Amino acid sequence: MKKLFFTCILSASLLGVLTACTEDKQTPGASDVPESILTRFNTDYPDAQNVKWQQEGTYYVASFSDGQSTDNTAWYEHNGRWGMTKYEMPFDHLPPTVTEAFANTEYGQDGSAWRVEREVDVLERRDNTETLYIIEVEQGETEVDLYFTEEGVLIKELIDAAPEKDYGQYLPQTLDTDLQTWLEQRFPGYRLVDLDRDNRGLEVEFIFERQKYEAFFTAESEWLYYKTELRYTSELIPSEVRAAVEASDYMQQGARVDEVEMYVLNDNGTETIYFCFELETRFDDDRKMYVRADGTEERPDLGGQTGGGDTPVERDIETFIKQQYPGAVILEHDYDDGYLEVEIRHENIEKEIRFNGRGKWVCTSWETRSLPEAVLQAVKAGGYTPSERDFERVETPERNWYEVEAVKDRREWQLYVEDNGTIFDVRQDD
Repeated sequence: MKKLFFTCILSASLLGVLTACTEDKQTPGASDVPESILTRFNTDYPDAQNVKWQQEGTYYVASFSDGQSTDNTAWYEHNGRWGMTKYEMPFDHLPPTVTEAFANTEYGQDGSAWRVEREVDVLERRDNTETLYIIEVEQGETEVDLYFTEEGVLIKELIDAAPEKDYGQYLPQTLDTDLQTWLEQRFPGYRLVDLDRDNRGLEVEFIFERQKYEAFFTAESEWLYYKTELRYTSELIPSEVRAAVEASDYMQQGARVDEVEMYVLNDNGTETIYFCFELETRFDDDRKMYVRADGTEERPDLGGQTGGGDTPVERDIETFIKQQYPGAVILEHDYDDGYLEVEIRHENIEKEIRFNGRGKWVCTSWETRSLPEAVLQAVKAGGYTPSERDFERVETPERNWYEVEAVKDRREWQLYVEDNGTIFDVRQDD
């Protein structure tokens, strides 16, 4: 896969565990569960056996088995209203749309080294909320969870998520009337996937015409921007934008377009469109290029629009960032290649932080134009000459290093050099 996996392998010893904030769990007896909930549960699951109850926040949660699955969980509000049920389904019984979508991923290709778990977790949720199918694959010690909608849209990919999942974060939430109206006007017939709210803002993830979208709002429900992924061949990308990308130094030096995202921003009441191109260079380095719809290379101002200066992320992730990078402003976050990527501005430098599915910090990287003297001397002592003025700085829980593109014997190399000048890996550009 991409260089990201190599980076993760290098940082094998991770720093700390950042677990998601959850409500305290209590284990009530059946006699302590409100009658309204017991009545609704017995109606919904008359064949339930081995029922055990837990109280999680505002929900009563039943774990049980039935004739089809031995690992079921159902969530009910205090008033007896059903919220969500998780159950297992054999992989061979998945809807054809999900099976086909999985087969089109790198994990489902014929001859793939990834092993598929035969049981799939299914989340059924109330209201206008998508049913989710979670397929787990593994290779060696690496596990990946793939989240699909019933239409076969891959909405999330998580590497090394917690083995025991209660999926409480996917309980359905109700949108404000104004937000429902806004979504229906722009995306008629949308299907809600997820909703994250805190005192700084709101993120809504939804499906529209078999495409995943994410929309961001202030705490007062004013829309900030929405985004979606496109193919590079999409007709939505203006010719001026495509020309700017093709003329960039990266593309002229052999890079290729790996991913494209379209951003639609609320610019004081006017919709302004940007495109973000993730370019993969010769050494599988990822570089991002932002282009406005008129072809101007310019990064949209996504951070700072929520009033507090940050784009909302989970509380534990935010706490880690503030401790590790004091004064940092969170610009954006997204999932890519199974990792949560959080872009920050720290000490006037834009940095990218990656976390795995358990919320563990994997690495932080950014571009720099300077090298420590020990690193520069080690490169020269090895007979290499740096071929680029930009270098990549990488920090991990285990150690830190610089990535240097260099030339030796008329060949191009990628050097991985620790701060003390130790070159611990060399890769030739094929």
